[in-house]
Amino acid sequence: MEPRKRNLLSCIKVASVVVAAGWAIVVAASGAAAAAPPQMIVYRAGERVPDSELFDLVPPEALGGTVLEGDPKISARIDYAAGNLLAGVFQATSGKILIHFPFTEHATILSGEVELTDEWGNRAHLGAGDSYFITQGSVILWEVRGARVQKTFFNRTTENDAPAPMVIYKRHDEVAQSELTDLGPPEGLGGTVVSGDPKISARFDYADGIATAGVFQATRGDVQIHFPFTEHATVIEGAVTLADETGQIARLLPGDSYLIKQDSSIFWHVARSFVQKSFFSVVEE
Repeated sequence: MEPRKRNLLSCIKVASVVVAAGWAIVVAASGAAAAAPPQMIVYRAGERVPDSELFDLVPPEALGGTVLEGDPKISARIDYAAGNLLAGVFQATSGKILIHFPFTEHATILSGEVELTDEWGNRAHLGAGDSYFITQGSVILWEVRGARVQKTFFNRTTENDAPAPMVIYKRHDEVAQSELTDLGPPEGLGGTVVSGDPKISARFDYADGIATAGVFQATRGDVQIHFPFTEHATVIEGAVTLADETGQIARLLPGDSYLIKQDSSIFWHVARSFVQKSFFSVVEE
């Protein structure tokens, strides 16, 4: 086995142990509520999660990182964990870290700022409401210049993904219609049209059979959706109002994110001409 591949698999195994330990801590502290998280969790751009809700993680080196500058501390809140999937809020304090990503991840900056540079030389400065998609094994330079940065995240650990240039989704940076592919009627994705004549389309930046990532667009209308996957998504442009079966209602604007569990029934209302979101969805088996 090549040294790079052997080192990568070692990082993956270590990360999996850390993830399991972190989830065990949260379950012990939070009881049954942590084991059965809400159908829909909403994250608001610019709203920082208090440090009291985060637990300290191991040093960055144990999650595939090499500290190059400063003394960064990392912490997290786990909102969902199932098999090789993990979601929640992550925080890193000031510093520069070279990261071999031990998972494939869609994440959105909740508060603070971070500068990312991948091994292909692509560079991006991300602030609140901006998102990225990075595949497992990719080498990323992560630099936090302010006191801290927080992100919401959804990641999957697998031995099948390969390094690739990072994909950046900026808040209010609408994807051109020419880049989107028609997906047919909403019924094909578990939706039942309640009113209007909504059209759905997407640009796929990643797909492996049970997982997809990219940009999704829906035009004006109301749809009742039985989610066929677990999804982390962030509004890029437009607005959408979501309501779950518990009565929770949330209007999401550009930069706001959600995590919705597979098999959840969600009412989706688009009042404006359209809404676009970046997303990472995984069919849980």
